[in-house]
Amino acid sequence: MNSSDLPLPPPPPEGHPILTRRALRKNGVRVLDGGDQSDAVVALGVAGRVRMEGIHANFGRRMQLSDLEMEVALDAQVCIKIFLEGFVEASLNGVPMPMPQRSDQGRWQSSAIIVSHESGARLRRRARKGQYLDKMVIGLSRDWLRRFAETADAPENFGALIDGRPGFWHWRPNRKVEFLARQMFDIAARKPPFSNLLLESHTLAIVYEALAATFAADADAAALPANLTAAEQQRLYALVQYVDRHSVHDLAIPDMASELGASQATLQRLIRKAHHCSLNEFIRNHWLEEARQALLFSNSTISDIAFEAGYVHLSNFTAAFRKRFGYPPSSLRKQAAMGRG
Repeated sequence: MNSSDLPLPPPPPEGHPILTRRALRKNGVRVLDGGDQSDAVVALGVAGRVRMEGIHANFGRRMQLSDLEMEVALDAQVCIKIFLEGFVEASLNGVPMPMPQRSDQGRWQSSAIIVSHESGARLRRRARKGQYLDKMVIGLSRDWLRRFAETADAPENFGALIDGRPGFWHWRPNRKVEFLARQMFDIAARKPPFSNLLLESHTLAIVYEALAATFAADADAAALPANLTAAEQQRLYALVQYVDRHSVHDLAIPDMASELGASQATLQRLIRKAHHCSLNEFIRNHWLEEARQALLFSNSTISDIAFEAGYVHLSNFTAAFRKRFGYPPSSLRKQAAMGRG
């Protein structure tokens, strides 16, 4: 069936926009697939937006009703792009954007990038009928970011965003970011009292998590272009994705090295260079951070969370957690319960 033969869906409720080819062209988008150029519907879904001084955010879920290939020129800015679930082919200036992956347990593993680009950067996307992508894009002005560069606790490498240098940084959204982003979809759909205030506060919290995960100077910070070559960055990202897709009980370093096409020694050197710790320490810290997020944003018991983090005995998990974060998991769970109450 040709896309022009598709029946129009019923008018959606407010906040559930219909996207047409004509609307795309009016917004400066080039439709590249040679399909119907009329007012045929190509996508629909829940969407929302946030507008603050120096920050704007667009988010939502788009269902593809027909094949669509498009390209758009972007303004100069810094963007945080979060992909929660789904898949489309997308690239920025020819660099593929990382799409979410499913773990062996079927859970979506989200992905994200921070990009700094000049005016005219080309965003290209191709999607097929039935594909979708839950995503959030947060734009940051450099003037807004510059306020934080002047503080004493601003990391030195944070200046890469302020100076306008092109950059492409991968970072891994934690459970808090996923929780906040999905809650924003719900807020935009329900529009509770003071919904704009909620959306603004969630947006700022996500911006903090993204910048801290990418530019903080501690061992958990993502590797920066100045530290790693482009090939090393891609391999590091693939390593993190591999860890995310596997249960701690099924993860084996020899299998990881084989799938990534690198020796165990190469992976050890990469982690030392990027995170200043051994590969085993990196993996252990990864699962302890997952446990910390689960304590805050899930209803799983502490014993179940400990097992998912690779600990058979709760006492060993408590000792490792306290050593890593400075407090026991029980106190964090109590803090989370008080916050929800």
